Amino acid sequence: MPSENEYGTKQRLLRTLFAILDNPEGYTKKELADRYANGKEENIKNDFEAFKNAGLVLEYDKRYRYSFKPEKKYKQLKDLLHFSEEDQIMINEVIDRIDPNGKRGQRLKKKLASLYDFKRLGHAYLRKPYLSKVDLLLQSKEEKKQVLLRDYKSSNTNKISDRLVEGFHISPPDDMVQAYDVNSKGLRHFRISRIARVQLTDTHWQYEGHHNIMRTDPFRIVDNDQVMVHLRLKVGAYNELTERFPLTKAYITESEEIDVYDFQCMVNHRFIGLTNFILGYHHQLVEVLEPDSLLQHLRKTINKMDF
Repeated sequence: MPSENEYGTKQRLLRTLFAILDNPEGYTKKELADRYANGKEENIKNDFEAFKNAGLVLEYDKRYRYSFKPEKKYKQLKDLLHFSEEDQIMINEVIDRIDPNGKRGQRLKKKLASLYDFKRLGHAYLRKPYLSKVDLLLQSKEEKKQVLLRDYKSSNTNKISDRLVEGFHISPPDDMVQAYDVNSKGLRHFRISRIARVQLTDTHWQYEGHHNIMRTDPFRIVDNDQVMVHLRLKVGAYNELTERFPLTKAYITESEEIDVYDFQCMVNHRFIGLTNFILGYHHQLVEVLEPDSLLQHLRKTINKMDF
């Protein structure tokens, strides 16, 4: 029977595979190691060797960012990243037949769900307008063309405006586009659901040297400056957190106390998303354990509130 360590290796292998397929020439070996192997490049080298043994051909650009050589028989592999709720149900039924009521099957289900959780977007993800936006964004990335995000609803500025961008990382499961904003001259992230429509342009990318993928936390906030937080939750807080932010489930474990859960995770340093959750469900929390910067942030936020 495979060990838990073998399961971890397989999950890392899948995450590395999907990352390269989803964003060709988007990661160096070191960046992949930082994201999926706790900084151990040797593990990524082993993954590359496994890809080679499976017949996949890796290549890299002048900045040593990796991609798979676009051979025809592998072009459809990317479709494996996008499956419907019906597909998920079918996969779960197959697992149940192979390992009914078994712990191994349950672990496999959880790991499959942790890779991409499409339920975050609900049925909106399956609707034609949303898919059309995704298709155009992917096309602009493939052709390396600038694109207009028409009538984008910004939470930061409270304005609706057009944004001219170079979208270099499109992630429908996260409802996210990471892009270089041509007008503001900086990296930005945009929610696909907040874009009214996407308009292709004939202008090629001009700022590709600035295209760097940033980390996204379970609250879907893009921020390379992340900090570790540790909360203890009652059942009600656990339910609210995992239902509103499904990716947090991967970072929650049962504590020694009955019906109390530990949430430990790297999140954005401004605590966006987490702050609203804590203040909204403080009565269902057990304790905010760390870091001190989070406790200070919460105190300052409360003091600023005008009742």
